Amino acid sequence: VQEKTTIDSRLKEIDVTAKMWEFMPSEIRVNKGDRVRLNIKSVDVKHGISIPDFGISDKNLEQGKTVKVEFTADKAGTFEFRCNVYCGDGHSDMVGTLIVEE
Repeated sequence: VQEKTTIDSRLKEIDVTAKMWEFMPSEIRVNKGDRVRLNIKSVDVKHGISIPDFGISDKNLEQGKTVKVEFTADKAGTFEFRCNVYCGDGHSDMVGTLIVEE
């Protein structure tokens, strides 16, 4: 996981690649209370990202562009994220795991 250091130690900035039919990294770990910024870049077709437990639904991951998705990890646990724009036969397999540690 490529994590960047920022002035705000509670901001976790993580670069994510979206491609048929996976997110890389497929597992993201943060701490409860962290402000999370995912810099998501699609490398092939239009994708989206949905993290229902944190109210995230973005359907504008255009090929070649980086989209910033931010939220506060205000609850601990293991949460699923997935592509919410149909991207081909493997679309239903485009799932990742967000782990928020206490």
